[in-house]
Amino acid sequence: MGRCSVKGWIVSLSISVVIGYSIPIFAAIETDEKIEEKKDSHLLENEVDGLLIDRTMTRLGDDFYFFFTQLMNERHGSLKENLTVKERPTALSGSIISIFHREKLIYRTALSPGRQHAEDKAKEALTAVTSHLLRWKTQLSYQDTFDVAQDEF
Repeated sequence: MGRCSVKGWIVSLSISVVIGYSIPIFAAIETDEKIEEKKDSHLLENEVDGLLIDRTMTRLGDDFYFFFTQLMNERHGSLKENLTVKERPTALSGSIISIFHREKLIYRTALSPGRQHAEDKAKEALTAVTSHLLRWKTQLSYQDTFDVAQDEF
């Protein structure tokens, strides 16, 4: 059941599924030094860049997401940052739309029913997101990291 390689420790396990199939699971066990190197190299890099993640639930949120992504793709065609659009439906008709960048809230609005209202709010969101990304990139480029690691801010 277990298998070890010469260069690193790789443990191979298998889990049998109810049907009787066996699924191999590989877990790499490395030295602490290699893990530290990997953490440092990927502090501010995303594995996949330019995603606009849709976490909306209703037709209203879907309309907002559609208009927002169209505007983002027109203005920021080669975006290197990931954004998440989340929706929280309210009891009375409408929704609360939030946009996150690196798990930080950068825009939130109340959205009432109506396709035109969703388009107007998407334009507002584009302005807010664009200004946030410019501030964030500027702050990142002028950040003094001489004696502190990037993740300690």
